Amino acid sequence: MKYLKPKQHYIDRYDRHTVERCRWAENAVTDSNVQKHHKKKLAKEESERMTGAFNKLHLYFVQGEMYAKKEETISKWMSEDEEHDRFYEDTKAPSGIKCVVCNREMFVSHDHLETNLDKPDRVLFMYDCTLGHIPRRAFCDNGEEWKYKKPLCPKCQTPFEQIDKDTEKQFNTISTCPNCGHVEESKIPKTVGMEKEDPDFERDRARFCNEEEGMKYVEWMNTAKELTKVVEKIEEKEKNKDLYDKVANLKKLTVPQLKQHVVDSFNDEPYINLVFEQPNIERIVTIGFSIEDPTEQEEYDSRTKLSKFLKETLKETNWRLMSDGIDYRLGVLTGRLRCYEKEDDLVKLVYKKK
Repeated sequence: MKYLKPKQHYIDRYDRHTVERCRWAENAVTDSNVQKHHKKKLAKEESERMTGAFNKLHLYFVQGEMYAKKEETISKWMSEDEEHDRFYEDTKAPSGIKCVVCNREMFVSHDHLETNLDKPDRVLFMYDCTLGHIPRRAFCDNGEEWKYKKPLCPKCQTPFEQIDKDTEKQFNTISTCPNCGHVEESKIPKTVGMEKEDPDFERDRARFCNEEEGMKYVEWMNTAKELTKVVEKIEEKEKNKDLYDKVANLKKLTVPQLKQHVVDSFNDEPYINLVFEQPNIERIVTIGFSIEDPTEQEEYDSRTKLSKFLKETLKETNWRLMSDGIDYRLGVLTGRLRCYEKEDDLVKLVYKKK
């Protein structure tokens, strides 16, 4: 693996970021900020007390949120690097690249994976001639040739002529325009990109990346979220009191009670031979039934009449005729009834009826 590192590498990387964020949060507000946003002039002790209290609270949330997102972020980084490795290893170099001097086939002397958050990964392959001819050539994995483009003069848009004059401590590039004579000099310290030593890192890491404190924060936030849901539910019930009162007044029938309720409702109806199937006890409880219509009604009238009758019979209960309705064949009508058990489902049921 070229890009995927041991997990500790990502833990260290995340902890460095956490330490930076927490150091900033620990001193985010100063006495002058407090005085500036306060209507009355505060005594120095009061101002310092308010500043310390705010920074302490701010640090608590920053530190807690960094811990809460730690595992998810590290997993994301590792997955991304694993994907970079997979792409890099599976990508083949374009073949048949010829030297522009001797027309011999060139060989790959170097390759480099380029990653960009806004663009797909790509591998850049550098080719050399077997006889050492110049220029070398470079191609991307999609076969597109890469060519170096000299930077342009900002005054006349003519390509710069560049000379490197590096020193022991920095990279120096002098760019001169051959057309208008404009000169630019670039100086980049050779320490750029190198991590500076941080003598206080381990001390602050112990303070800000504390797993025990992080777990307390996560548990507290989970409790707060659950409490928020409870409060929102209470407020919602108060707002829709009429709906919840109707739900409370519904007859919550068990399967045996439902059967008896339906049987009793058919006492004065012309239907015969009501039979219930075995209840289907899964996530949704349903029960099928069949009943015979001895009258000479047409199929449509028979199905419509029974459907209306069952809807009326069940309207004050927690059972409903299922949406697939009533089937009819040779005087035998079949259908299914569904039970609504959860309060939220019952509220929707009553609201729909309303």
